[in-house]
Amino acid sequence: MRNYADIDYLHARIYAIRGRLLTLGGYSSIVRERQTALLKPGDLTGAAENVFREQIAPVIALACAYDKYAPLFIAFLRLFETHNAKILLARAYGRKSLNQWYDISPFATLERELLEKNLPPEELKPLISKTFYGIDFKELSGFLRMAINLDISAAANLYNSSSLLSGNARKEFQEMALRRQATLMVIWSRRLKSYYKWSDEQIGSYLEKFESLIDGDTQSHVRVIEEAQNRQLEAIHKNGGSVPSVIDIENNLEQGYYAWVSSMFHRDFHSIYCVVAYLWLLFYQIKNLFRIMNGRRFGMSDEAILNKIICDR
Repeated sequence: MRNYADIDYLHARIYAIRGRLLTLGGYSSIVRERQTALLKPGDLTGAAENVFREQIAPVIALACAYDKYAPLFIAFLRLFETHNAKILLARAYGRKSLNQWYDISPFATLERELLEKNLPPEELKPLISKTFYGIDFKELSGFLRMAINLDISAAANLYNSSSLLSGNARKEFQEMALRRQATLMVIWSRRLKSYYKWSDEQIGSYLEKFESLIDGDTQSHVRVIEEAQNRQLEAIHKNGGSVPSVIDIENNLEQGYYAWVSSMFHRDFHSIYCVVAYLWLLFYQIKNLFRIMNGRRFGMSDEAILNKIICDR
């Protein structure tokens, strides 16, 4: 059954399932209870795929409930499908990669069977171009640049999914999306500079490409985030603390966005704020559950795992 709900029903449903999301206490219980299904030894890839499917089940149902929100829910799900495309790219370029596949059916554009084909880049590029948001990979080469373009396209696709929303709803959604895009731009900038030694000019060129795909001004949001980040780093320096790693900085930026988006959930029951906020809170919960599983896989302590969890603190 499709398109059976009105907007009030959908928002009420969102409020109900928001209460099921985990708190820090919930994550602590999972980490410290070694016998939970999440942490049992065995097929960790299969377990992670099952966890993912369970977590997104409400979004799959909501995508079928109200047609005007369907593009938003589907674009959110395809953020995870970006991971699938990256797996295929990594295999095509001879890179090691987990085969953990995010099943977003019935909204998938890439099928899991592609994992078995081991397609070379020249065969994979046109396939992704046709199915994945219309990216044209003809002029691109190399895993990194193609992976970055997938991220850019997925983010732009989410931003542009607001096209069917009415005036206020579109404005509210884009407000939250621009803040997210700005957070990603700061993270990407640091990652490209620290890990891949890109110059400021190279980074600027790629971020300009991202901005050209959306019609909002992300630069003002970027400045707000960078200024807040610089103040934090300056305070750490003054207090004699050690300079945080790139991973720690990224974690801090994600925590900042989580706190902001969480605060927006109860802003107005009748607005789209609660819908977008729920989707991002669920996004972080899925990532947190995978952090716990991977933390156990690599022998991290309970404290170390919990320090990486993005949630209300």
